[in-house]
Amino acid sequence: MERDVLKRRLEHLAADSSHINNEEINDLVPFMLQYIGDPDSVLRDRLVYGFGSSWIVEGLVSTEIMKQMLEEILTHAYLFHKAKYTRCFSTLWVAAFLYRHWQEAFLSAAMVRRVYDAMYCYIQQETNGEGYDEEYGWIHTLAHTADALNELIVLPEVTADQRFQLVKEMVNKMAFPFCALAHEEDERMAVAVHSSLQAGVDPEKLADVIGGKAEQVLALWPESTTANLLMRSNFKQFIRSLYFCLTAYPSLQARLYEYEQLFSGIYHKTSLTDC
Repeated sequence: MERDVLKRRLEHLAADSSHINNEEINDLVPFMLQYIGDPDSVLRDRLVYGFGSSWIVEGLVSTEIMKQMLEEILTHAYLFHKAKYTRCFSTLWVAAFLYRHWQEAFLSAAMVRRVYDAMYCYIQQETNGEGYDEEYGWIHTLAHTADALNELIVLPEVTADQRFQLVKEMVNKMAFPFCALAHEEDERMAVAVHSSLQAGVDPEKLADVIGGKAEQVLALWPESTTANLLMRSNFKQFIRSLYFCLTAYPSLQARLYEYEQLFSGIYHKTSLTDC
């Protein structure tokens, strides 16, 4: 289906979707896949992702079509594509498929492992941290990544060791050196880390991971490079956001407070003339 034809069809559905049935939805969704990274934010976000994710979550897309689409999304044509819009919206679709799997377990253990391997590799490689663009709309790369990881990390097919390895990569990623994370990416990742605890990650081991990363970032001070300053600011903000998620884990929360004070203490011990 051509792009303009698809957009008009979805715009008509946005005005009135009461007459579309499951058969039509399952015919339409595969055509939508090729436009998940379209530069037009209305098509990419409000129409393609908006309808696609709703239909998936509501159970209106068949399991066979979801399996086919997920397999395609995990490839270099989507999740590892050079275009940032394609990558960052691929993760949102992964999140929708995993949410549906949590509801009815339609993926095999082998397929969940493929998703795990792909997302583990993806979070290590991703260097884009953009949030919102006035012209092109939401990119929100790391927030979308966090949404997918939040669904993945709680699945019973994921082993305890895999879960711990994944949460370590999530922590590492938040010492982000490429740009300031200014659109609440820290909060979205904090939610995913909190989910890992609920799924069984040991709070003390997590505290050790965060503490180790904090030490690495703090050791960069006072060498003032752009990358070092971004890592420091982004990681400190992540610690703060995670702290407020952890009222059920007072010991871990206390350790996060100590780590945050190590960052803030740099300023508390510095005179105004040194700032």
